[in-house]
Amino acid sequence: MDKNISILIYEKEKDLNSILFQLMSDVEGYETYIASDQKNLLELLNKKRFDICVFNIEDIESKLTNFLDIILNKNQNINMVGYSNNLFDNSINNNYKIIFLQKPFKFNSLLEKIDNIILTKKEFNKITLMKHIEFSPNKKTLYNLNTKIILRLTEKENNLLHYLYKKKDLELSKNDLLINIWGVTESINTHTLETHLYRLKQKLLKIEPNLSFSLVNKNGLYFLKYN
Repeated sequence: MDKNISILIYEKEKDLNSILFQLMSDVEGYETYIASDQKNLLELLNKKRFDICVFNIEDIESKLTNFLDIILNKNQNINMVGYSNNLFDNSINNNYKIIFLQKPFKFNSLLEKIDNIILTKKEFNKITLMKHIEFSPNKKTLYNLNTKIILRLTEKENNLLHYLYKKKDLELSKNDLLINIWGVTESINTHTLETHLYRLKQKLLKIEPNLSFSLVNKNGLYFLKYN
């Protein structure tokens, strides 16, 4: 990431509080803070401007809309991710633009939501991969200026390509990709990773035969290449 993303977590349950803080703190580029109660949350919001607030909707002591108004009053540009055991009221979502996760959820699902927020918050709209190839992370598209072909990427393909681009001068291991894109380690079955990499490679080759990523050696290291 170009700069640290500041994340404020509000979770009353002590074990989950600690787990979320530890997992978030281990992600490169995240500056993580955690509030154990609503008073502490407001104190932190008074002291610092945050990019993202992650909170348990069931922990809100007052009416949810009142709580959201307070957060937005402290920081109008903050993005919010709320989770709950219950289904979410979409009318509130439309007004406050909360990204919702239903419990129980996997940590990588939360990371995926946060990664998507980060991509859309980027100041740039386009990345020039090659002279005639434009990559738009916020739109999840690849565009060939010569052939006028536009290809759409899935969220995971988009995040993979963006990460490969940011690390284009490095050789990346499977474990690196799993941790930074899925939030899991190599001990997890990696068929999903291989499937996404294969599909992304097919799209890159379709948009431009000289744009791809490759296995560098027998150890399975990846890097983005331009010919």
